[in-house]
Amino acid sequence: MVPGFNPQDLAARYDVESFSEDEWHAYTGTRTAKIVEAYLASCQAVPRCLLNAGAGVYQLNISGWKETAVDLFEAPICRHENHVRASVEALPLPSDAFGAVVCVGEVLGYCNPSKALSEFARVLVPAGLLICDFGSTRSSRHWLKREHGRAADLIIDEYKGTPEPIWRYDPQYIISLLASFRFDLKDTIGTHAWSAVARRIGVSPRSATYIQRHLEWLPFPDAWADLTTIVAVRLGARAAPPGKSSLSFPCLR
Repeated sequence: MVPGFNPQDLAARYDVESFSEDEWHAYTGTRTAKIVEAYLASCQAVPRCLLNAGAGVYQLNISGWKETAVDLFEAPICRHENHVRASVEALPLPSDAFGAVVCVGEVLGYCNPSKALSEFARVLVPAGLLICDFGSTRSSRHWLKREHGRAADLIIDEYKGTPEPIWRYDPQYIISLLASFRFDLKDTIGTHAWSAVARRIGVSPRSATYIQRHLEWLPFPDAWADLTTIVAVRLGARAAPPGKSSLSFPCLR
């Protein structure tokens, strides 16, 4: 685990069988779900095995895909039909096994993104689809602050009215990592645009989300949005690391 987190605090918050979101994160989840559904519906990669990386309690349930959930904690994923308790930085899964990987909910904010993206590249087949998101240091919420535009920075965010540390990244840093692991960038989508401006001037997350919902019709640059979702496709074939490709796994049966 990268610096900045107390394992006991994370377990207390995320090692649970059910979860309720605040208004800010509920809006994020609804918008992200639409993005994931749209891209997976058009993805033609095979096998039709889907890795839900850092799944928590959430199941994707996308028609035509067999889902496997991975999470650090057992409690939130025990109800998934196929699940593995592991870190996204070291997946105990075979190489070239999944047609798509989805890693949303700002999972990258709690881990080393280089290690996680390397693992996603390994387990994806050539032409496999990756959808991931992360908090952006380019967000208007960070204008004129120390962390604005930094490649990576640990900030204190707010979750259900309590402070929560999380890593944020410059989208160009994540895009450069993807390129190094032979991904072809297909799309970047911003979430929480006007709401990020509202929070920068001191509006509460709840009220900022209300503003966002009522200004959806008004264009705003994705580059300044608070959350960046990236869609990319893995390029080319490469040899699987020794000892990985022979592993048995439910999705492959």
